[in-house]
Amino acid sequence: MADSPTGSDKLSGRRMLEDLHNPFLPLDERTPATPQWEAKRQLAQTLRDYTEALMTSTPTPEQMSAMNEWLQDATVQLSQSPRVYGRNGYTEIGEGSFGEVFQEVGPLCGHSNPIAPPLEMWAEGETAYARVTMGWRYEGPPGCVHGGFVAALFDEFLGMAQFMGGHPGMTGTLTIKYRRPTPLNVPLEMSAWIDRSEGRKTFVSGKIEANGHVTAECEGIFIRPNQPVTALRDAVMAEKS
Repeated sequence: MADSPTGSDKLSGRRMLEDLHNPFLPLDERTPATPQWEAKRQLAQTLRDYTEALMTSTPTPEQMSAMNEWLQDATVQLSQSPRVYGRNGYTEIGEGSFGEVFQEVGPLCGHSNPIAPPLEMWAEGETAYARVTMGWRYEGPPGCVHGGFVAALFDEFLGMAQFMGGHPGMTGTLTIKYRRPTPLNVPLEMSAWIDRSEGRKTFVSGKIEANGHVTAECEGIFIRPNQPVTALRDAVMAEKS
């Protein structure tokens, strides 16, 4: 029989949700925690635009060679600035809470991560929603999103949706049914909801729709660890040192 979240589970879930800076706020309502992130967001968006243009243009070899040189110069400038590695590194130097940092560097929703589309998420009642447009950088089959990126979208989005259950965990399994090709350059609408919980497991379902048609469905099982996430994180860091 499914277990209902206890009061302490719900409180813990709310605290974790708050630490994530409410992942369900629309992207345009999330303000950067520091001036550093504000500037990095602008640079990340420029890089997104640049890479999208690179994927869809045919400059001459000479033009690309010149661009390569000034990009290499810019990379040297970045590498000569103080380096920070990983989310923990940013929190330790006071660039925001773990949740605030996640909204900047997350690989799918991060404002300041140039590989993020980014994914916009919000919640209404007991259902989570998301919207994203995947450009030419994510092409798999001609004109369609690569199936691996479809899976990544589900992992990120369902991982956020499970917070509504009050006792979030880590991805155990994702079972995806690809109903039809997911098109590029079209607003993709995602929705997700919690089906049930069984002990430490939370079962979440979701789907992607494009132009009114379901292109993929997913069931994710998320498992609450036996120890706090912070303890797991510290153990991993200890193994690396």
